[in-house]
Amino acid sequence: MAVSQRAADLKRRVIGATPRVCSERARLVTESYRGTEGEPALLRRAEALRHILEQKTLTIADGELIVGNQAPIPRGAEVFPEFAVGWVLEELDEFERRDSDVFLIDAATKRELRELLPYWCGKTTRERALERISTESCAAHREMVYILTSLSCGIGHIAVDYERCIRRGLRAVAAEAAEREDSLVGADAEAPGDDSDDGGAEARERGSFYRSARIVCDAAIRFAERLAELARTLAGGDPDTTRRDELLEIARICEKVPARPAETFHEAIQSFWFVHLILQIESNGHSISPGRLDQYLYPFYRADLDSGRMSGERARELLECLWIKMNEIMKLRDRLGSKAFGGYPLFQNLIVGGVDADGNDAANDLSTLCMHVTRDLSLPQPSLSVRWHEGAGRSFMREAALVVRSGIGMPAFFNDEVIIPVLTDLGYPLEEARGYAEVGCVEPQVPGATEGYYPAGFLNLAKVLEITLNGGINPLTGTRLGPATGEAFESFDALYAAYRRQLLHFMKLQTDAVNAIDAVHSEHAPTPFCSCFVDDCLASGRDVRRGGARYNLSSPNAVGLANVADALLVLERGVFEDALVSIDELRRVLSDDFKGSEGLRLRLLDHYPKFGNDRDEVDRFAADIGAFLSEGFRRIPNIRGGRFEVGLQSISAHALFVDSVGATPDGRRKAMLLADGGCSAAQGRDRAGPTAIMRSVSKIDPYRIPNGMLLNVKLSPGLIKDESGLDNLISLIEGYFALEGQHVQFNVLSTETLRRAQSAPEEHRDLLVRVAGFSVYFVGLDRILQEDIIQRTDQERL
Repeated sequence: MAVSQRAADLKRRVIGATPRVCSERARLVTESYRGTEGEPALLRRAEALRHILEQKTLTIADGELIVGNQAPIPRGAEVFPEFAVGWVLEELDEFERRDSDVFLIDAATKRELRELLPYWCGKTTRERALERISTESCAAHREMVYILTSLSCGIGHIAVDYERCIRRGLRAVAAEAAEREDSLVGADAEAPGDDSDDGGAEARERGSFYRSARIVCDAAIRFAERLAELARTLAGGDPDTTRRDELLEIARICEKVPARPAETFHEAIQSFWFVHLILQIESNGHSISPGRLDQYLYPFYRADLDSGRMSGERARELLECLWIKMNEIMKLRDRLGSKAFGGYPLFQNLIVGGVDADGNDAANDLSTLCMHVTRDLSLPQPSLSVRWHEGAGRSFMREAALVVRSGIGMPAFFNDEVIIPVLTDLGYPLEEARGYAEVGCVEPQVPGATEGYYPAGFLNLAKVLEITLNGGINPLTGTRLGPATGEAFESFDALYAAYRRQLLHFMKLQTDAVNAIDAVHSEHAPTPFCSCFVDDCLASGRDVRRGGARYNLSSPNAVGLANVADALLVLERGVFEDALVSIDELRRVLSDDFKGSEGLRLRLLDHYPKFGNDRDEVDRFAADIGAFLSEGFRRIPNIRGGRFEVGLQSISAHALFVDSVGATPDGRRKAMLLADGGCSAAQGRDRAGPTAIMRSVSKIDPYRIPNGMLLNVKLSPGLIKDESGLDNLISLIEGYFALEGQHVQFNVLSTETLRRAQSAPEEHRDLLVRVAGFSVYFVGLDRILQEDIIQRTDQERL
């Protein structure tokens, strides 16, 4: 079915709008904070959100059926000064001149931000966190041993229980909060007593939480009512009777939801959108993900179709409008962030299919419709994912394969047969684990029950190896960053032991820093609105940022696994067995970036097996490091009563590490990218076909990597152009998942097409590509990420 004319017009309006910096939220949050100084942080956050929702500019575009805007203009990016202001002030004059993720900003906005932001100096989460992070940890972060990703923004990375609002309504949620507040011992809840009295302090904290929950629920209801008033005003002045009726229906719906339960498909989608939008307005965190939308909206979809209240065309049109709204949301990132996360991604992961709580196939007609709308609209958001299991229907998988063939880098595929046991191992009951969704890129969680703190940084495995080879010193700066493990290694085993010791050292530094950041967000940037939709926050009276969720994790990611596996084999064979080069000579060659030693570099690159070609001798290193990281991280507790769990995904952090890691023993020169993804082979080294790379990855124990294992595969378009090609693709996915692979995603693009897009970007503005756990328009990427995608191996056979 073709995209509706309404959706085509709305898409043109949104995608045609150049992103622009807005200052409205910065002004409103500053006004609120000035008036609430001295109050508890929970109440300050709730009052700030109320002020924003009551005062922000509202818009309803011509033709919209789903309403509610983050900024006053399409693709407007608001500033969140409570998290960081230094980089905003420094880069105000650069936003329009960036190489990637350009934002327009007018003189009035600059002027207002320069007036507002100084109020926040010394009060931001970034500044407060840096005061708590040790000098040693800061040095490792500064020299890019790891990246701490939530210093300057909100946390996000969550899938909440949207169904709580859709089925119950916010009045019921607010009433529950009020009832629980009333049940507190009044004297303890209200008394200003000594905070050393843990019971009294806890009661006061719970009282503040429940009051905050009521405030934000009432604010969200009033926000919807304001939109209803606007819709009625617009209807009164619209000469088009069809549009007037649409606006009156929008007004009716906004007067009903999210205050009360939804009863129709349109009401349910609008209720979902209010929650999803306000989560963005509250926290500035990306990767706020819709989760299993095909499951919690399906009863409304089916009932409306069966009763005749809605046609199939109307259902599709409503989804199209929702998809377009998800592309309105913008996030302003700093200069480095715009390079690593180019293309304005928001990582809104929407997943379909999988099993239900009883283990039966849960795919339905709405699952398929979500795939059709994603394919036909060809938009970067939402980031569509598909859950596979052994009982998945062939027709369902064929629909997913058709989306892959469209070349938009979606959907990503996830394996229920592995991920559900991963979650039960973390303590989720089986019925809950079967309801998992993916957050952001590849992070599995049970929606509405989990705070996974998935942006817990990226550990640069290759940098740690470089430091190991230099006895704990960063050779690029001369700074001692790690323990003195020596340089004259007598054997490979001694070198490998030193590497593991250095890894443990930096894992501890990173987790200490992450806990410090987590603590600051807990104290100064709680999220009461988000907490209303996460178990067991209401029951415990604790914000999600303060350990209120039923399951609490912190999840760092490792980058450069393939490079390190390749390098370790070179060290074992080339240095200690074949004596091709001594360790001292190799250290000198690496320091010189292989200048004058190109022959040696090519021998190291080509003579020794590389990860991604199903060679046990090198794959074993990837498996061993994965297990070592898992065991090391999970021994470390986080501040919310949970623990750390590792992921193997770089998102795009490998692009940020380029200039901070010298040449490596695998034959990589300093200016070359580290391996993309997390489990992918280094660019161009997987030469034995896609089944070989999948067999290599399958040797890493997937049950030890709860934060996800990201595998990118680039296919030549001709491979799946006909029915047999689609069948082969499905068989490839099923074969990989039979080997207990966790995840796989595909770019179906030729290198020639990508090179043409580089040279003639205006002719390829709609070209979507998969970078990591997200798809974006290729021409909007920084050059280094464009090269990353181009240099990935074009797989010519399945």
